[in-house]
Amino acid sequence: MHRTTPRAVRGVAAFAVGALVLSLASCGSDEPAAGPAAAPAATGGGSIDVVTRWTSGNSAAAAQKGVFDAFTADTGIKINVIEGLETIDDQVETAVAAGKSPDLVIVNLFDKTVGWLDAGVTVPVDQYVKDWGLADKMKPEALDEWRVGGVASGELQGLPFSGFSWPLWYNTDLLTKAGVTEVPKTTDELIAAAKKLREAGVGPVTVGGNDWTGQKLFYQIAQSFTDAASMQKVMQGGGYCSTPSVLNGIKLFTELRDAKVFVDNVAGLTADDMYASFYSGKAAIMSAGSWAYTESKASGTGIEQHTSLGGFPVPSGAAYTKPTAFQGFTGVGFMITKQGASPEKIDKIRQLVTKFYDQPTVGNFVKDASILPPVTGDFASFATDPLLKASLGLDANVDYAVLPDVWIGAASDPITQVLTGAYGEATPQEICEGLDTATKG
Repeated sequence: MHRTTPRAVRGVAAFAVGALVLSLASCGSDEPAAGPAAAPAATGGGSIDVVTRWTSGNSAAAAQKGVFDAFTADTGIKINVIEGLETIDDQVETAVAAGKSPDLVIVNLFDKTVGWLDAGVTVPVDQYVKDWGLADKMKPEALDEWRVGGVASGELQGLPFSGFSWPLWYNTDLLTKAGVTEVPKTTDELIAAAKKLREAGVGPVTVGGNDWTGQKLFYQIAQSFTDAASMQKVMQGGGYCSTPSVLNGIKLFTELRDAKVFVDNVAGLTADDMYASFYSGKAAIMSAGSWAYTESKASGTGIEQHTSLGGFPVPSGAAYTKPTAFQGFTGVGFMITKQGASPEKIDKIRQLVTKFYDQPTVGNFVKDASILPPVTGDFASFATDPLLKASLGLDANVDYAVLPDVWIGAASDPITQVLTGAYGEATPQEICEGLDTATKG
């Protein structure tokens, strides 16, 4: 899926990987060699080594800490928490290669993590879902997104937890002041709106042209003329240049770019730049997921009070009848390593993971982090954030495009490098050739 924290420089990442290995080397040295039924939960003791995407400052971090604290109080099992960097996949792979694997990774199904099951970093969890009483709770569509190949017959790579919506955010105050009376629904209307916004001294669409946010928005536009099955095939195996509908979508992207729909110098921007410019009123439109709903309120700018959620405008002749958005369940979930699946650890993992799926716990994550639950149940009372409430009604106003994450897999980083050029001056042919090369590796 998406990445939600700033990308650390390689020097910092290398330091943190070393810290991860050293930390895990010091953890669990006094772990009793007992199987799953060694002791009652309340006096079980021992520890679990967890690397987590939900780090300090993330809207889900407080809810996560509440689960960890309550779990340790109830069971006596200590949670050794390592905060994952933007390069969390490299962190974990380095630790595993050094023989210092964590037991559990709380992470997005994105980029390298899509290949962890095949690489032997993690284990399939199909049987655990059944044995742990989660099968009847989980939404089938959530589980399917975590299966190999995104199909019902694939092995289950992990347990989904943080579902999301990913709409376009429109600052209605800025649109009105620029003379744009309605949220654009077509690309022609978007181009006209961008011109008026620029004349009013406001940036139009802001996005991280240099990172994952720009990657997602590019794919949203590039698939404008292509059906879902064809787009998935191209994302997975290439054929960007040889598939006319996809090439037309890439041409549309460059037309929008050249019409100055995106803010100036967009190719050099990151997700942090995108959020900052939208929250501060320097740009009127951004593409951001539901994880940012509570964070926008926390910005203290009041932006949530004059934000309307919708989709990205579509061109004439599009494969979609309404503006497009993303939604899915490839956000943060639980991936169990081989170490975590060992007889000494797996029952501790069971106790911790199942605690996250208790309805009150899921409700806290809905309230604090605006997740869309992967489990059945009524969580409406927990959806106190106004933007989350608004997003629950998006289905009537948008069509959902194909999120690229599980389809492009480990090609994500080289693809992002290609797309930084796309936000610059690259031609459609250069873009499609670069994507084909990146996909075929």
